[in-house]
Amino acid sequence: MELMLTRNIMYTAMTHKVNITSGFLLLLIAVTVLAGPKRTLIVALAAAVHELGHLAALRLLGARVERFSLAGAGARIVFARRLSYPAEMAAALSGPLAGALLAGLALWAGRRWGGNFLLELAAVSALYTAVNLVPASITDGGRALDAAVSFFFGPDAAWHTALTLDILCVAAAFIAGCALFFRPNGSAAVLFYAFFLLNGCCKKRRFGVKSKLG
Repeated sequence: MELMLTRNIMYTAMTHKVNITSGFLLLLIAVTVLAGPKRTLIVALAAAVHELGHLAALRLLGARVERFSLAGAGARIVFARRLSYPAEMAAALSGPLAGALLAGLALWAGRRWGGNFLLELAAVSALYTAVNLVPASITDGGRALDAAVSFFFGPDAAWHTALTLDILCVAAAFIAGCALFFRPNGSAAVLFYAFFLLNGCCKKRRFGVKSKLG
């Protein structure tokens, strides 16, 4: 999830309050083909609760949501009023908090009444929450940490801290991804996540992979 002010020209150009990109639709089709309709529904539920947590927090904090965009790289929420650093932390962490609550509730219900659907929902929601708490600049955890460092030490310290953590997170993701990929029956999921982190972090700092390649 990405929180943005309407002063960002890229997103103020959009005319619809809710925008669904072709990249998101292609991603949805790919997930459905690879994982099946059931798992796609589970992922969609986990993501929806996560985003509703952000929207509810922004509403409580008095930030009017201008646009909500679903893209291949995730959701983007554009709001009009600048928040204080503590409020930014609360808005960033509200999505993972909602996801953690969903995971706990689904796990409790699944154990009490049975059903693989609820247990899978608990696992996916917990994983979605954990991934979003990775302290990279494009994740909720990274944005909350950036707001905290900015509040206590200033924006310059936050910028340098975020740059260091981006490098460490991307390097760790690539190392873990390669280790898992080259194991017997290995998976490329973490490696894909590493590329996602690299591209997102580079684009956020205005020297993105896409702009370098073309």
